[in-house]
Amino acid sequence: MTHNDLLALIEDGIEVCSPDCSKHQRSNAPWAALRAVVELHKPDENNQCFECEYYWIDEIKFCDYPCHTIQLIEKELS
Repeated sequence: MTHNDLLALIEDGIEVCSPDCSKHQRSNAPWAALRAVVELHKPDENNQCFECEYYWIDEIKFCDYPCHTIQLIEKELS
């Protein structure tokens, strides 16, 4: 699943109403939090996740996308 596909799936879970309505604010909170995490783990042009860095012999390495965080989110949403 691409990053945009995952964001679209999350957006489908969000209930939309008028801007002045706060009825869905609480029910949308988990989806909004999940969207924030997915946006943090957005892949760069090299298809790597800079949020998931690790150190390897004095060098910073970055995880390939999808990183473990995104993989777990995809698993739970499927």
